[in-house]
Amino acid sequence: MITSAVMVLLICVFVFIPLLLGEIARNRSTQRISNFLLQDRKMSIVPLFATVFGTWISVFAFVGGIGYFYNDGPIYLTSIGWDALFAVLFIIVGKRIWYYGKHNNYFTPTDFFDDIYGSKFLNGIVTTITIICTMIYLQVQIVGGLMVMQIATNGVVSIYMGAFIIFTILVIYLWAGGIRAVALTDAFYGILIVVAILASGFFIMKLAGGHEYVFNNLINKNIANVSLGGERTFARTTQWLALFLIVPIGAFMGPQMWLRNYASSKERNFDIMPLLICLSSIICIGTLFAGSGCASLVDHTENAEALLIEIIMHKANPYFYVFVLIGIYAAIFSTANSQVHALSAIYTMDIHKRYINDKIPEQKLLRVAKFAVIAVSAASYLLVILVPQSIMDLAVIALGGTAQLIVPVIGALYWKRSSPIGAIIGLLSGEGIYLLSIYFNSGDASYCAILALGINILCFISGSITDIRRIKVYSKITSYANNYKMRNE
Repeated sequence: MITSAVMVLLICVFVFIPLLLGEIARNRSTQRISNFLLQDRKMSIVPLFATVFGTWISVFAFVGGIGYFYNDGPIYLTSIGWDALFAVLFIIVGKRIWYYGKHNNYFTPTDFFDDIYGSKFLNGIVTTITIICTMIYLQVQIVGGLMVMQIATNGVVSIYMGAFIIFTILVIYLWAGGIRAVALTDAFYGILIVVAILASGFFIMKLAGGHEYVFNNLINKNIANVSLGGERTFARTTQWLALFLIVPIGAFMGPQMWLRNYASSKERNFDIMPLLICLSSIICIGTLFAGSGCASLVDHTENAEALLIEIIMHKANPYFYVFVLIGIYAAIFSTANSQVHALSAIYTMDIHKRYINDKIPEQKLLRVAKFAVIAVSAASYLLVILVPQSIMDLAVIALGGTAQLIVPVIGALYWKRSSPIGAIIGLLSGEGIYLLSIYFNSGDASYCAILALGINILCFISGSITDIRRIKVYSKITSYANNYKMRNE
């Protein structure tokens, strides 16, 4: 009885603290749309890193990653490379996006494309891509949360009730404090995530007999458990490379990361951020240990993504089990809150203000953004119930879709001959090939995303070169690039 009471208390504390932080954020916020969406572009490095890290480390990296280690061995070790590439993107892309956003008052990815390329049709493509792919990635978090909840409660809590609980908590603190509330709660979630991933990894490794025994055992079973060698060396190596490119690029091109770039208070944050992201790669040890330990303990399972929870539920101290569950939910909430907030921003600025009422007063626009949080959550609730999928598969599909945006973004930042026609042809071709290849190919979606990215690049370059009307865009890209270079003079 005492043990159950303590576990319920821990769960209540986990639920209560984000709501408290949401109230603190509300008291510090102003009734301005720029404050709700971007914290008036004054976010310092500590909350900025906390919310970037919390958004980056999702249930995909916790439950999905451990399941991926179990099924595919060291292919998931590319996650260390993901962190490195993700960090580099803040320097070569994020810093410029921040600068352009600050001086031209961008709120969403579409604002960037609209200003530089000036094409309404391209705006619609970008808005559609960001909405669909972010909704899919949001589903990843909720599917993971529901899976954990069903296992932990032995099915007592239904999918309907579980999803309702998750979205209710998100809506309350997002409504109260916007991105400031997201950053504060992500700092709390981030600490839980790091400790829970590392602790679960070391626990599983010890339970399985220690690292020396586990890795020797995996080698004896199949060398492919610990290396990219074996019967499918080429396929596994190319999959490693595909994931290395698609996951960080796709995550960085997600609207939630655009908003964080815009929200930064100063340029220096982008020099510090890569170091902090690379240091946070320490959590990969926990994922490696947990996935390898599970593979050594269990020869076969129908659901590798649930294996960690099932082992800890039956083998660990009840308090530790509850703590790991809380850590998993921290990973879920820290990404889901950013996605709901970003989708709210996209609807408010890219759809409502751009197409429905471009003269709407700021107070009403802020109200629209808050109600959009509820609408996005409701839509996600229905989507989760109707279309359940694997965590890893959904995540890669979503990230592969947003990764296509990197081509016209790099063009707008670094290639003077970029044009809206090239961007339109490239994105339509890339996304079209991506959807078709996923539909006809039963393999990993990362291969499809790489193929689509290649087609996207070729079409973007050829379309831009042959577009004789690109002079206006050429002038703007050149002007912005020159202003960026002379910013500190």
